[in-house]
Amino acid sequence: MRTVGIIAEFNPFHKGHQYILEKAKAHTDCQRAMVVMSGSFVQRGEPAFFDKWTRAKCALLNGADMVLELPVLFAAANAEIFAMGGVKVLEDTGMTNALCFGSESGDLKALQEAAKIMTNETEEFQRLLKAGLDEGMSYPAARAKALETVSHISSEIISRPNHILGLEYLKALDRLGSNIEPCTIRRKGSQYDDPSLTGEFASAAAIRKGILEENATEAFLQVPENIVDLLTKEISLGTAPASMDELAGALHYKLRTTSAEEIHDILEVTEGLENRILRAIDNEFFMNDIIEYIKTKRYTRTKIQRILVHILLDIQAKEVDYFLSQNHLPYIRVLGFQKDNADILGELTEQAKCPVLTNLKKAPEILDEDGLHLLALEKLATDLQALAAPNPLYRAPNRDFTTPMAIV
Repeated sequence: MRTVGIIAEFNPFHKGHQYILEKAKAHTDCQRAMVVMSGSFVQRGEPAFFDKWTRAKCALLNGADMVLELPVLFAAANAEIFAMGGVKVLEDTGMTNALCFGSESGDLKALQEAAKIMTNETEEFQRLLKAGLDEGMSYPAARAKALETVSHISSEIISRPNHILGLEYLKALDRLGSNIEPCTIRRKGSQYDDPSLTGEFASAAAIRKGILEENATEAFLQVPENIVDLLTKEISLGTAPASMDELAGALHYKLRTTSAEEIHDILEVTEGLENRILRAIDNEFFMNDIIEYIKTKRYTRTKIQRILVHILLDIQAKEVDYFLSQNHLPYIRVLGFQKDNADILGELTEQAKCPVLTNLKKAPEILDEDGLHLLALEKLATDLQALAAPNPLYRAPNRDFTTPMAIV
């Protein structure tokens, strides 16, 4: 049976995601869909709105056959690391035939052409990129301008959020020498950051905004009907929505006990940014104020948020480089699967190029030192995401060891 892989956050799951899952199988002639999903933190540098088991259930109820966890080491990083981590998980399953992703254009050929240029950067491209950065441009903007200058390709192809990720997926497939076939589907409805709840498919950002502004009734019109009760229950209990604001105290403690030299080694911290970060906590307490203090034209809000998550989790640049350089990841973790397609779990166990985790209590028996290190980081991320819950009654640690897989 052919399997298509999808790398996603589902933060939260909505009708657009349901559409992609449905079309991905048809476009790739696959009978099963395997999702690699961010766990407790997402690429925007925030705790996931709903916990990973809730989001996994949403996907399994709407077209996914299995959900695997994208380790936080990659999930809370920039697009290049996020994509490479996701593709490595799919590659290590040993059973992924295709990778499908949404894009603004749906033009795979154009994306592949741009990805080829970016994978094999010429001296001129690097010079133009550096010039843009020296002018104070953000990295994505400088890269887009350099690409447009050295080719006939419009800068828009690497300026749109889904194009950016799509290009990184294609680059990762090339660098790994993967036989996984790429496929892209043109997104329908709102752009990813459109705040409007109108139209055929609203964005996840609009749905999050609606929930935060106590407009959940309208927001939930944009998610599949079969998950409304599930999401409503989590909100009523106070396990969601998780908020970065709740982690301000934890961040202050971490920064007050960490030196500038140690912050310098954190992923994405460059050019003396560690000093600006430490000055921020001398002047501000609340998370939004800290971010605004650190943010510059070159260092976007999203990048600053990611860096703060890296600091909270002590994710160092050399650590990410190490795990990405390995032939295989230390393990693949299953968050859930459809019980009607339980054979997919058995096939994964047989075909995977690394250990498969379904019960974390057995981890010491099957994981090596690298695996246990990565799993400990995942546990910390889950515990931090719990601290970000609105109801203190649901901020207990160790959910990774007490919450069962999502089986629907």
